[in-house]
Amino acid sequence: MQLALRDLRDEFSHPPTLAALAGVAVVVGISGPFGTLDAFSLLPRMAYWALVVPLTYGAGYLGTRAAHPFLPRSPRALRIALAALGSAIAVALVLGVLNAGLGLNLGSARDLVLGFAAVYVICMVIEAVGVVLQSQSQSQPLTSTAQTPALLSRLPLEKRGALLAITAEDHYITVITTKGREMLLMRLSDAMAEAAPVTGLQIHRSHWVALAGVVSVARLGDGAEALLMNGDRLPIARARMNDARAAGLLPRKGN
Repeated sequence: MQLALRDLRDEFSHPPTLAALAGVAVVVGISGPFGTLDAFSLLPRMAYWALVVPLTYGAGYLGTRAAHPFLPRSPRALRIALAALGSAIAVALVLGVLNAGLGLNLGSARDLVLGFAAVYVICMVIEAVGVVLQSQSQSQPLTSTAQTPALLSRLPLEKRGALLAITAEDHYITVITTKGREMLLMRLSDAMAEAAPVTGLQIHRSHWVALAGVVSVARLGDGAEALLMNGDRLPIARARMNDARAAGLLPRKGN
């Protein structure tokens, strides 16, 4: 949950996310769905949705993340349905507490059931769109060459996705791809050599990343932390900061 909260904080720091939430708030504030058109005049209704939209977005995000450890690997439709259920429950709880705190009439039991059903359908659509977009991003090659890294041939077929990172612990490494992860008995230096032709960088004595697999980098103490497209976070050691700048992961000094 701590990681989920950190990711949610990152989500709210992205201008596109904030712009999308603001746009949704304006649209629903004007249209007044779920009975708010009759319950509020324009300005209070706009203020209500300006509060509800980010709250329910955050609740839905955390609800989905909380449900993920309990989701079956397949079929995909069941994963989407269950993830949407976790999101809908979180959103419904937030709405219930907020509306009760504002003294709004929650309606009859039938109204509550219909309202939850509407929230669930919305969450399911959002979850399905997210899964499709994630699948498309993971299917994109991380290099312009068709040559496959030799390292991937060591992995089971179902885990041979685009190479994202290699991490080392004792005499083992963990190869991380867009289709999963696999532990191998080999040295990190040998694994990095077999990662070619994927362009990457050793960011720590125990971690190597494919540059195209890094979504963002945030400063963390004397070092930094790289966020991969699969959600993993790996530290960038202080001694590797100049290399990270040269590779374009961090802004150059003075910029």
